[in-house]
Amino acid sequence: MTKNEDKILDWRSTGRRKARATLFKSYTSFECVDCGRTSLNPPKDAPPWFEEIWPVENRELQNSLQADHEGKDTQDNSIENLAWRCSSCHKLHDNQTEKGKSTREELDYGL
Repeated sequence: MTKNEDKILDWRSTGRRKARATLFKSYTSFECVDCGRTSLNPPKDAPPWFEEIWPVENRELQNSLQADHEGKDTQDNSIENLAWRCSSCHKLHDNQTEKGKSTREELDYGL
């Protein structure tokens, strides 16, 4: 744990930020893994080299893509557990598993 981790109230929010950073660092193409669409505008947290991973085709979404934790464990930010999804596909993907259920047996968010 880093010195500020004991003050985190919601690990899900922290997990999403770390997930986005991991996906950017891995140069994962910024397009939905399910439908292939991407956003019209770059995300606010995009790195300077973002154009390299942002496909020109299918730029049609008003909102930015979301970092999806495939296994629903928001603390597992390994690249194998992450994918870019548009909000529609993210919701559909979540509905294919029990909503809010993690593949990890027990989550401790320090609450």
